[in-house]
Amino acid sequence: MSLTVTPDDAPVDTTMGSFWEVSQYKRTVTRIDNGLKLCDDLMAFIKERSMIEEQYNKQLKAWSAKFRKIIEKNSSYHSLEAAWSGMLNEAERSAQLHLKTKENLMSDPYEKVKQWKKDNYHSLTLGGLKETKICNDEFARAQKQWAKCMKKVNDTKKNYYNVCKEERTAQIQENNAKSDSTLAPDKVKKLQELVEKKGAERAKQKDKYESAVYVLSDDTPRYMEDMEKVFSKCQDFEEKRLDFFKDVLLIVHKHVDLSSDPEHASIYSDMKSVIDRSSAQEDLKWWRSTFGPDMPMNWPQFEEYDPERIHMQKSISRGTGSKVSKHVAGGGAGTVSGKQFSTINENSGNGNANRPNSWSDDEQNNPFQDSPDSNPFGNDSSGGVQVRAIYNYDGQEDDELTFSAGDTLFKLEDEDEQGWCKGRLGDGRIGLYPANYVEVL
Repeated sequence: MSLTVTPDDAPVDTTMGSFWEVSQYKRTVTRIDNGLKLCDDLMAFIKERSMIEEQYNKQLKAWSAKFRKIIEKNSSYHSLEAAWSGMLNEAERSAQLHLKTKENLMSDPYEKVKQWKKDNYHSLTLGGLKETKICNDEFARAQKQWAKCMKKVNDTKKNYYNVCKEERTAQIQENNAKSDSTLAPDKVKKLQELVEKKGAERAKQKDKYESAVYVLSDDTPRYMEDMEKVFSKCQDFEEKRLDFFKDVLLIVHKHVDLSSDPEHASIYSDMKSVIDRSSAQEDLKWWRSTFGPDMPMNWPQFEEYDPERIHMQKSISRGTGSKVSKHVAGGGAGTVSGKQFSTINENSGNGNANRPNSWSDDEQNNPFQDSPDSNPFGNDSSGGVQVRAIYNYDGQEDDELTFSAGDTLFKLEDEDEQGWCKGRLGDGRIGLYPANYVEVL
């Protein structure tokens, strides 16, 4: 009866997977291919970071542009308005720094990795890398002779173990036969001869096994030396890549570390300075002199009617921009035209109360009205957009409407560059009114 060796019969080997085993060098060879993939990963790593920097640049600029328009139109003023603007300036300057970071990442470390990959990894016509093939071939050459010896050791070991098992089985059968008195003597003799035969074969296989181990051991020093040489080359190649990657990451750090950029520190010191300069007392003082009691005033005096002078003043008023101060109507910083409007309001008072008694809606007494049915814009019967007045307004010229807060109007034309709209009152009168004195219903 013949038995074969099974894995359970072999002793436990704690060195499984060792570099010195046959073909285990392939892990080191695969590391070269992995190095190429890591170059691609590093390039993607840098590129995506640069895209983030670019997106942040765009978002900062969009945020700044949006709120610059809001701040220009809202009711902030003087030093606090300047502080808001300082924050927007910081965003715009920071956006430029991040755009510069994006450009630096793509032009410096990204291009370095791209060129390094090109210089150190070379593709073969039939696929794979030249460096991988060279490394694999040198390892295979260094291991070829030793691998043959190792195969012979394994084969002779297997044969020796199998013969040992067969001899042991024959001995057991012989011992059982000797104790069985019913068994024929010739069969017992045959079993004794089988034991002797297996013993001789075991000795022969043992000599082959020991000889194979000796040859393998004799080749091992040469094998180890050759394998070490190839492994050292692979280590040198990998060390070169690792050092290069470290240098690249330091370059990335240099570009993304804005704290080391003098411009970065300047941005935030400037922003803090402009915020520190804001002062409630200064702003109140400015408001007092610009829109309050300290404003200059052309107090009303008697003036002779002069059509040419009135026409000239009207033309100048139209040319200087909106006559309505956005501060008075809930807008942004004051302007020269805003001051002019405030002066007109103070001169005119509310409604028609301060107009001379001779000024009436009667065409004979109103020098600014050509005829009772005349309309400086013509007759417009279109519906328009319904709006509601949120402030009182007294028309200052013949082509302007007069209304009170809460009145309903119809907007006939959109706001012009000077802040005026064309509209119609409920009584049908059509004229101009300041756009920021009403809200759409």
